[in-house]
Amino acid sequence: DLMDPSELAGLNDIIEGQPLVIAENGGEVIRPHPKFRVFATGNSVGAGDGSGLYQGVLRQNLAFMDRFRVVHVGYPEPTIEKEIIKAQAPRLPDLIVEKMIAVAGEVRRLFVGAKEGGAELTVTMSTRTLVRWAGLSLTFKGAPKVFEYALTQALTARAEPEQREAIHRIAADVFGDYWAGSQP
Repeated sequence: DLMDPSELAGLNDIIEGQPLVIAENGGEVIRPHPKFRVFATGNSVGAGDGSGLYQGVLRQNLAFMDRFRVVHVGYPEPTIEKEIIKAQAPRLPDLIVEKMIAVAGEVRRLFVGAKEGGAELTVTMSTRTLVRWAGLSLTFKGAPKVFEYALTQALTARAEPEQREAIHRIAADVFGDYWAGSQP
């Protein structure tokens, strides 16, 4: 959904399995393999961004979007996220990883919002951010309040002050004594 819709419309025939003809190469014809597939990702399902959180995404052509099957993908289960983090930051103790995942879960819950009310946060913690937080916790090992500092660098430095404070409060509650200065 960051692509210009008029440029993407040029892919319609290819997405439908028609051969690609490259005029600039003497009319070369490239026939698709029977298992050829196109995968695309986006944060707006092609509908543009009404929330203001994903500025720059474009509303896509309905005919183009009709050629796709849409699959909504949530965050990985905690056990999967733990494996992802441990693969990237293997020296981080399991207990700390589990606490980080718990913080991420609460931040995500507040970002999505309750069914009756709206979202309480305008930033969330992606798996990418969670991995960054874990890695920075190891990078800054030995620093005072390492988890707080790493969280600031990974996520909350870009949050509004009230939201930064709320996220750090969540982390402090989840981490308990570890938040005050224990090392990974």
